[in-house]
Amino acid sequence: MRRVLFHRQYLGYSGGHGKVRDYAAHVDACPGFEAWTWLTPDSDPLDNPWAQGGFRLADAWRPDEADVLFLGGLDWEAVPRDLPGRPVLNLVQHLRHADAGDPRRAFLRRPAVRICVSQPVAEAILATGEVNGPVHVIPAALDLPPLPARTPQAGAPPRIAITGGKAPELAQAVAAQLAADAAALDVLPAGLGRTEFLARLAAADIAVLLPHEREGFYLPGLEAMALGCAVVMPDAGGNREYARAGLNASIPARAPEAIAAAVRGLLSEGARAPRVSAGLATAAGYTLARERAAFHALLGRLDQEWAACRHAC
Repeated sequence: MRRVLFHRQYLGYSGGHGKVRDYAAHVDACPGFEAWTWLTPDSDPLDNPWAQGGFRLADAWRPDEADVLFLGGLDWEAVPRDLPGRPVLNLVQHLRHADAGDPRRAFLRRPAVRICVSQPVAEAILATGEVNGPVHVIPAALDLPPLPARTPQAGAPPRIAITGGKAPELAQAVAAQLAADAAALDVLPAGLGRTEFLARLAAADIAVLLPHEREGFYLPGLEAMALGCAVVMPDAGGNREYARAGLNASIPARAPEAIAAAVRGLLSEGARAPRVSAGLATAAGYTLARERAAFHALLGRLDQEWAACRHAC
C-alpha cells in the first residue's frame, strides 16, 4: 500500500480546499493507495472537511516517511529541498502560479507531476518555460450536496442572486443598477457557509457570478449552471474552461452597467430557458467520477511520469 501524504493549513472553507479534499477521497478509492493528511496546528477544527470527514489524519508532518507527496499552493514550503526523491503530485489551481513575483512560481522548477484544474492554468504555467515535469489537465469537477428541489413560482418576478464575496463593491453596484427592474434581488455576502451559499444560489433564476479578475477555474459558475440558473459572469481566465458566451452563459464586461444589461436580457423565461438547458448539459460533463477516473489513470503510471522529471535542480 502506497501512502500519499497531503499537507493542509485549513483556516476556513474555500473551493481550493474542497478540491484537495476531493483528491484525498480519490486516492482512497484507488487500489494500492491510501491518503493521509497533516493538518497544521493552527487549522480551524470547525466545519473542517478532513477532521470531520472520515479521512486519515497524520499525527505529525513527516514527508520523509511518505511514499508519495500531494502538494498544492504554498504546501511546498513545508518540503525540504534535500528530501530524498519520491513522487510528488502537485495540484495547480490558479493562474497566479505563473505570475512573476508570486512565490508559487518558483516552485514550478521543483520536480513534480502537475495536475491543472483547467486548460488556461496549464497554458499559463507552461508559458513560463520553468515547469519541471509532466503537466496534465483534469478539469475541476462538481461536488454538490443534496439541495431542495427548485420551486417554480408562476407569475412571480425572476429571482436574481448576486455573489458578493469576492467583489462586494461591484455586487452592490450591480444591485443598484437592477433595483428598478421587476426582479427579486439577493446579494450573497462573504462568509456564507457552503450549504447556505448553494441553497441561495439554487433558489435563483439568474445567477450573477462575480469572480476575481483572474481565477484558475471558478467553480461557482459551473455550480450555478448545475443548479439550473441562467448564468451572468465576467471573464476570469480559468472560467473559459466551461463558459461559452451566448451558449451557456452571458459574459459581459466587468462593469455594473454591462452586467446589469446582461441580466435584463434574461428577465423573460423564454430568454433564460435555452441558457439554462445549455448550462445543465455543460455541468453534466464535470462529474467527480470523470475526475476520479482521469486521476486513477495517472496514478497507474505515476512512476513513469515521475521519471520524466529532472531531479537535479
